[in-house]
Amino acid sequence: MTLSTTYAFPSAQGTERVSTRRVWLFGLLAALAASAANLVLFFLGSALGTLTPDVMIDAPGGPEPLTPVQVIRNSFLGAVLATIVFAAIARFARRPIRAFRIVAVVVLVLSFAMPVTIRGAPLPYILTLELMHVIAALIIVSLLTSRAREST
Repeated sequence: MTLSTTYAFPSAQGTERVSTRRVWLFGLLAALAASAANLVLFFLGSALGTLTPDVMIDAPGGPEPLTPVQVIRNSFLGAVLATIVFAAIARFARRPIRAFRIVAVVVLVLSFAMPVTIRGAPLPYILTLELMHVIAALIIVSLLTSRAREST
């Protein structure tokens, strides 16, 4: 399979065509944009006092405060995983954009559970993390589904 493969499937609105090359390109841009947006939210939340360093989150080395590096890494990783999922869906689904949007909403809803499990996190902290999830999802899904689509 080459990076310039296009998959076309009929839909009620016409043909949904997804270019795998564009999926990877806009997946990378989505990863960068989601990471940048969440980094801004991290610093905004820190300045407003909603993200405080006294809340410890689980990390590979043990509990530690949320850091900008973790925000960037997790946002970037989420976008890369979403891109892989979208590329797979584009290859096999009859309506890949619609199918990916459904999967993305389900994953977003499931992601809301993680901030709630942080021991000792106050509500503003949790809500700030939930907002980060929503912002990342909006950026990733909108970039992938609007820019990877080929016009018919």
